[in-house]
Amino acid sequence: MRAKHLRWFVTVAILPVVLLPREMAYAQGEQGERGRIEFGVRQIYGDRQSAKFNEYRDLPEDFFVRHSEWSFHNLLDNTFFFTAQTRYSRNQDQSYLFDLGRHRKYHLELLWDQTPHVFTNTAKSFFEETSPGVFTVPGAVRSFLQSNPPTATNVASLQAVLDSAHLLDMSLRSDKGAGTFTFTPASDWTVQLGYSKEKKKGYRPFGTTINSFTSPIELPEPIDYRTHQVKTGAEYAIDRGGIQATYVGSIFNNEVSTLVWDNPFRTTDAFPAGGSRGRLDLYPDNNAHRLRFAGALNIPHSTRFMASIVPGWMRQNDPFLPFTINTADPTTATNPGPCPGKALTDVGCLPGQSLHGSKQTLAMNYTFTSKAIRNFPLTFRYRSYDYNNNTPSLTFSQYISTDGSLSSAVVPRRSLPYAYDRKTLGLDASFEFLKNSSVAFLYEWERMDREHRDVERSTEHSVGAAFDLNPLNWLLFKASYRHSQRDPEEYEVNEESFPQGEGTALGELHSLRKLDQAERTRHRAEALLQLTPVEQFSFGASYGTTQDGYQESGCIWLGYDQCYGLLKDISFNYTFELTYTPRSDLSLYAEYTREKYNYRQRSRQRTATNDNPNNDWETDRRDLVDVWATGVDASLLSDKVIFNAFWWLSAAKNRILTRALGTSGAPGTPAFLPTTAQNYPDTSNRWHQLVTTLRFPLKGGFTPQLQYRYEKYDRVDFQLENVAQYPTLDPSSATAIYLGVGADIPGYNAHIVEASLEYRF
Repeated sequence: MRAKHLRWFVTVAILPVVLLPREMAYAQGEQGERGRIEFGVRQIYGDRQSAKFNEYRDLPEDFFVRHSEWSFHNLLDNTFFFTAQTRYSRNQDQSYLFDLGRHRKYHLELLWDQTPHVFTNTAKSFFEETSPGVFTVPGAVRSFLQSNPPTATNVASLQAVLDSAHLLDMSLRSDKGAGTFTFTPASDWTVQLGYSKEKKKGYRPFGTTINSFTSPIELPEPIDYRTHQVKTGAEYAIDRGGIQATYVGSIFNNEVSTLVWDNPFRTTDAFPAGGSRGRLDLYPDNNAHRLRFAGALNIPHSTRFMASIVPGWMRQNDPFLPFTINTADPTTATNPGPCPGKALTDVGCLPGQSLHGSKQTLAMNYTFTSKAIRNFPLTFRYRSYDYNNNTPSLTFSQYISTDGSLSSAVVPRRSLPYAYDRKTLGLDASFEFLKNSSVAFLYEWERMDREHRDVERSTEHSVGAAFDLNPLNWLLFKASYRHSQRDPEEYEVNEESFPQGEGTALGELHSLRKLDQAERTRHRAEALLQLTPVEQFSFGASYGTTQDGYQESGCIWLGYDQCYGLLKDISFNYTFELTYTPRSDLSLYAEYTREKYNYRQRSRQRTATNDNPNNDWETDRRDLVDVWATGVDASLLSDKVIFNAFWWLSAAKNRILTRALGTSGAPGTPAFLPTTAQNYPDTSNRWHQLVTTLRFPLKGGFTPQLQYRYEKYDRVDFQLENVAQYPTLDPSSATAIYLGVGADIPGYNAHIVEASLEYRF
């Protein structure tokens, strides 16, 4: 079969060349080009069963149409125009774009686009979706699993039942259609109206649990989203400036708003032993609306003022689900909403029918630039973003844990409407001391005011400088540095979520610092060098680093020995590029990039009776990414053959080093808890790609093409190496039962051969 396919493939590949008239051969270039189309055949060899191969694309075998374009700009006496573009027609990742209208008057743009996303090709499960979002288990399987808890003696018979699971399609596809109509009634006026609808449909792995967290279960989460967006606006522009007004509205609908599944290990409801089903609320329907008013004014003496004001509104009011689907629970109301005749503190009573979620935002930007002083431009900026949360704060007196039992203690919990207001002032000044060379200085002040967070107010000051040197045509050097210091006024752990205290539960560690609010020192530097000493040779190099340090002084000032949370976040990146063109028909290039990320955090393993610094531990995470690329572009046989080759390799490695800071058996200390603190196995992935192409330009706009592509992906990940391709049981525990779907993403090794014909007309 492989030999037969290969003969057929070669025949189709050379057919365009054989059939073309002799006078069309070995010529290139055409005049009056109005479009192009490329089609061909493809054959794939090797192992390509991994979901990674077609993760965000559709690469079928046999016939394909890669792209096509049609452009007619001078229809009906140069009055109207029409253009059309297609990409990967008939595939799961196809797209179409049409643009038609009348010159300088109006035009209509229509778009249709599809994007696939394959999560895994190995998922299996015996759950069956009987209706949207409702997953059931055959009664015989449930009865067997309930009467045969996992033990070392019956694991084989249990596995035989689980092996009957069926394959799952763990993928989704996004389909988006959009249209934009632009009308120009006069030379200084533009009116625009647009609408788009995006549909996402499919399944992805979703983890949940039942029976008091002892039975983790993985399910296929149904995805069935609809997003509608409307945009309309008008713009008026003249030489002195312009104004703009725009409205954007977005409406999101989740067609499957609730996930319900059978408990494979229980056929009847019991309380508090456990329920026969589980239920979760999925993403709620919501809508968002935004207005934008913007304007710009040119002032004499090379001065310009720009402003924009953007108010926005967001709403969400999905009905609450009852506390549990377990019908054996005698205390929970069957319908959501306040319980008649009961106090709010009674178990099972909801504080309302729905959330009444309401948020309002206001973004303002003002920019003032001036070149009134020669060689000394100034820029002043003011930005403000107010995130106002009008959602009511709701108190929940109790909850049902995993549809099986009441929460361990009667500790009311309250939802908090988080909000913030951020204001930023900035000033940039630059000085051109030589032609094409300048130095710039900047200062920025930022203040954050937060609601229901640990830090109510923080300020950050930033100063920096930048150099732009281009004294010679063959030399370019740029460098910049920026130092920022964020200082919280007071850090106090927010405990508003527990209006009556946390009871016997273990509260938050008071010396823990959240990274977005903690005291922080930031250093950021960038540099770029480009050299072109001769026309045939060019060299480029760049470097960048961001180094965040989270200070411990705040904790020490409050009487704590150490801070906990993220301690540092450091990243480096540098790139080298080299291009060599010895002749006009030959070009060689190479590139290397390295990215490095280091994170360090500190925490403590704690219990209500053992909260001791001797139980502290630290983790260092190190991510390293190396990318190599090289290629050649050449024209052979007096431009009768064009050869391109490109090789690319990306290699990423992750290390997680964890260590306990205390000492086991230290005198006078409680029991040592972090006994399992240890280094994790390294994880890595590598992705190779080699692409070689031969093109044969012919007369009449025809170009046959042969392409060979090699792709290889492999990974080492201890979290996935032992994932089975079916649900598994843990026979070591009578209560801990794990039902997964085997969502593995193994490597692949594929050879892709294509023959195509491009026609330009």
